[in-house]
Amino acid sequence: MAPANNDASSSRRQHEGGYSLPEALIAALVLVIVLLAIYMVYDTAQQDYARGTARADVQQNVRVALESMARELRMAGYAPSNSPNSDCPVPPCAVTALSSSSVTFQVDLDGDTQTNKVIYTFVPPTNLSKPCDASDPTTVGRLTRSTQAWNGTGWNPSTPTAYDVAQCVTSLTMTYYDGSGATPTPAASVRRITIAIVGIENIRGFGARTYTLTSDVRLRNL
Repeated sequence: MAPANNDASSSRRQHEGGYSLPEALIAALVLVIVLLAIYMVYDTAQQDYARGTARADVQQNVRVALESMARELRMAGYAPSNSPNSDCPVPPCAVTALSSSSVTFQVDLDGDTQTNKVIYTFVPPTNLSKPCDASDPTTVGRLTRSTQAWNGTGWNPSTPTAYDVAQCVTSLTMTYYDGSGATPTPAASVRRITIAIVGIENIRGFGARTYTLTSDVRLRNL
C-alpha cells in the first residue's frame, strides 16, 4: 500500500509545482499589453491637456491685447485740453496715422487733460519658416504699444519705447471706415475700425494652429 501513497504524493507535487514557462510568458505579455494601454491613455490625456493649455494661453494673450486696444481706440479724440500739437493742428483729433498693420491716435489716457499719442504696431517675426517659439526670438511675432505725451512744445519722450502687449502673433489687420462706411479713408476721417489679430500656438510634435479674434470699434468722441 505504501507505493500507492508515494505515487499519489508525487502526482500532487507535480500539480502544485507552479506555472509552466508558456503560462508565465502569456501572463507577462498580458501585463505588458495592459501597461501599454494605460500609458497610451495617459500620454493622450497629457497631450490633450498641453494643447488645451496652449490654446487657452494664445486666446487669452490675444484677447487681452485686443480688448485693451479697442478700449483705448474708442476713446480716441478725447483730450479735454484740445491743445494743438505737431500731429493735430486743429483739435480734436483721433487717428493721426494709419496702415493695415499699425495705428496712431490721440487720447487723454489718464484724465490729466494732457494729450497722449498712442501707437500700436505689428512686428512680424524675422524667421517665417518656424512656428512661434519663445526660446527663439526670431520666430516671435509681436504686437507692440508705445505712448508719448504732448508737453506744449513737443512729444515726451521724443523717441517712445515700444513694449509687447501680445506675442506669438502672426498678423494684425486694421480696416478703417469713415462715417458713411467708405474705405479706404484718410486718417482724419476715420470713424470706425475693424481689428483682426491672429495668434498662433506651438506644441512640439503637433502642427501649429492659429486663432483669429476680431473687434469692431466705433470712435465715440468725434
